[in-house]
Amino acid sequence: MTLFLVGGGPSQATGPIYDSFVEQARGRGPRIALAILGAPEQAGASVGMYADPIRQRWPEAQIEPIWLIDEDEGTVEWPTDPEQLGGLVVAGGWAPGYLDALTPLRDEIVRIVRGGVPYMGFSAGAQIVAKHAIVGGWQSHGRAVGPEIAGDGSTEIVVRDGLGLIGSAVDVHIDSQHLLERAISALLDHDISSAIAIDEDTALVVDVASGRSDVVGSGAVHWLNNEGHEVRVRRTQGPQAQPVVEDDTESTSDAGSTGDTASPEDTASPEDTASPEDTGSSEDTASTGADASADTASPGTESEPPTNEK
Repeated sequence: MTLFLVGGGPSQATGPIYDSFVEQARGRGPRIALAILGAPEQAGASVGMYADPIRQRWPEAQIEPIWLIDEDEGTVEWPTDPEQLGGLVVAGGWAPGYLDALTPLRDEIVRIVRGGVPYMGFSAGAQIVAKHAIVGGWQSHGRAVGPEIAGDGSTEIVVRDGLGLIGSAVDVHIDSQHLLERAISALLDHDISSAIAIDEDTALVVDVASGRSDVVGSGAVHWLNNEGHEVRVRRTQGPQAQPVVEDDTESTSDAGSTGDTASPEDTASPEDTASPEDTGSSEDTASTGADASADTASPGTESEPPTNEK
């Protein structure tokens, strides 16, 4: 299975992600399911935001909306013959609502994605794929770890059972909403082993069958490992990332790398966790408590041997 986990919504920077998704979907068939929160009269205007980039690359694509409605509005209608879908796209928005609507369909989603249907999740669609889903909150024990707007209606960090497609928790909008500390706090507060924190305009693409993973876009992916009372943070920048200069004498930019190799065990099972060493992450920083931040990598740093930390 291949997962396309996008740290924000559709944008020009996500063009290469759509390219890869469409390339995979073409090999399966033209039916693309698009799960979006709300009834047609509420969410219909947002469908084009996600569907148009697919149609531009593949005019034959048949977009099949899945309207994720509340229980009092009826039952969510799942596509017929879902194993024949070319791909599944889960849009962004209110993460708790997406998880509420898709949890009853969790077994079916896991079955078809592990059966080869590529999954592309934007923002909330990326957050809910994990075993432990970070779906809201902006405080940790009363201390702000992000902006209130990122709370999705909750104050304290909310972690719930997710779809279980991968073991590592996922958080998004890391750079634009300054949420790296929320991801760190989620690990410490909820005893989660690892997390993947994805910047805006950036995606992590994981081919679980081969273990290959790529960072695509203009930002970075941050890999967090919980080591007791410390969280280790590593950062991999995409090839489109702009150099970051800390002072006049030392550049901490990283041209980024694609084609790094990750162990399939890190993403194939809900019980496993993803380690930053497995994807060619560069510079690491050890953080005590929830006060750490990731540094950018020095160019040319090679990845360490793969590990499968539990």
